[in-house]
Amino acid sequence: MFFSTKHANEYIQANKHGVNENYKPSYHFTAEIGWINDPNGCSFYGGQYHLFYQYHPYSSKNGSMHWGHAVSNDLVEWSHLPVALAPDQAYDINGCFSGSAIEDNGKHVIMYTGHVQPNSGDHSLTRQTQCIAIGDGLEYIKIAENPVLTSEHLPDGFSIQDFRDPKLWKDGNHYYAVIGSRAEEGVGQILLYRSTDLKEWVYVGVLLKGNPILGHMWECPDFFQLDDKHVLIISPQGVERDGYKHHNRDSVVYMVGNFDNANGKFEPTSYDELDYGFDFYAPQSLIDDKGRRILIGWMQSWGRSIPVDDLDHGWSGMMTLPRELRVEGQQITQHPISEIESYRRNHVHIRTALRGQRRIEGVEGVQLELMVTFKPKDASRFGLKVRQGEGEETLLFYDIDEGVFTLDRSSSGLGISTPPEEEGVNGRRSVPVALRDGVLSLRVFLDRSSVEVFIDGGVRTMSATIYPSSSSAGIMFESVGESELVVDKWDLEREYINGLGLGERDLIND
Repeated sequence: MFFSTKHANEYIQANKHGVNENYKPSYHFTAEIGWINDPNGCSFYGGQYHLFYQYHPYSSKNGSMHWGHAVSNDLVEWSHLPVALAPDQAYDINGCFSGSAIEDNGKHVIMYTGHVQPNSGDHSLTRQTQCIAIGDGLEYIKIAENPVLTSEHLPDGFSIQDFRDPKLWKDGNHYYAVIGSRAEEGVGQILLYRSTDLKEWVYVGVLLKGNPILGHMWECPDFFQLDDKHVLIISPQGVERDGYKHHNRDSVVYMVGNFDNANGKFEPTSYDELDYGFDFYAPQSLIDDKGRRILIGWMQSWGRSIPVDDLDHGWSGMMTLPRELRVEGQQITQHPISEIESYRRNHVHIRTALRGQRRIEGVEGVQLELMVTFKPKDASRFGLKVRQGEGEETLLFYDIDEGVFTLDRSSSGLGISTPPEEEGVNGRRSVPVALRDGVLSLRVFLDRSSVEVFIDGGVRTMSATIYPSSSSAGIMFESVGESELVVDKWDLEREYINGLGLGERDLIND
């Protein structure tokens, strides 16, 4: 099949109204039709937020990658724009793979990976190169000099089949890019390149090299300064399970450390998994006009079934709620963007003692935000069940003795099959959490087919897709032993902007 942006846009317009939207989220980004994966080109350009993404509009399965495109004024309401890139050149004929974008002299500059795979059964024939496209926020033109980085720019022994996902930035008069790579001995590494004109590039060196424990390939690198630290985020494949870490086949890891610009080396001083849930991969960040570092991830994981694809709903894949990143010491914390608060409605507040199970009037729903704190007195376990209905529920609970918080989706609705590497952990993800001043604080976001949990002010996060029935909207609070419970609940509606005078309810039970 011959691909072009024109053909893709015509197909979308002709077919998007046939999509089944039963599980389509309300305030998480999805495409109008088709498959999406990695967020690409996350940037602030022309006074708007731009989100590009890996896109196959022609089915709800992974296919020849295009770049979809959307813009937003607040990171919640997104407007779909025409497809920006299609695999229509010899150097990207099998896919315009992941990359990034920056504003430069009034232009919007994209750097992406051109993927060529003549024989899907023979990986040795695969070639990946780096390419440039320049646009005005709506239309993007691939430059004549493409590809600008090829295997000729790789040292001997580096994989020419695994050379992808450039993250581009500009510092002074120079452009820089970090690119994911596989070393000769089969470990992941990040390469650093420099240019003065985006066309001629110089290899600077290996920014950071991994080891067998951290997987065989590092994808989707993101490298930036946050306060006085440098942060490297990678999506390593094939990481060994380590205690509560890396229970997904493919992980996302952040490292905080120091960057020596003179020799192009990054020295990490801390490392952790970025999200401990089921569905979080290939995140990318941007800096906005407020100076915030905003991160968006693909809320899905490779190797799993996707129920809306199984049911032929015509779409598949969504993005996480955008998150502001902050650095606290050696730790990254994640905070839901403040703009989401403008969509709050129907406030319910309650403070009460909790022993056993309890429902709270007005606290239920499918699209909502919960702020919950538990202060255990003699409790050994406490938490809540969300999206509860006939035989369906998603559990969020904390075990005092183990000091562990768990997200359990084993009864969350439609089943999700998992790869063999995840055997023994299917249905549950857990993370150690230390109570701060004896209190567990949670911020929970529910959408039609997802749950995101921000724990202890964003020190830990857990993201998961779930597919319960639309009627499964109940919420149950539970404490084995006694706890003090404080709950704030808001419905989240995209059509609602806070301040229009739709009242709120405040329930106080001492």
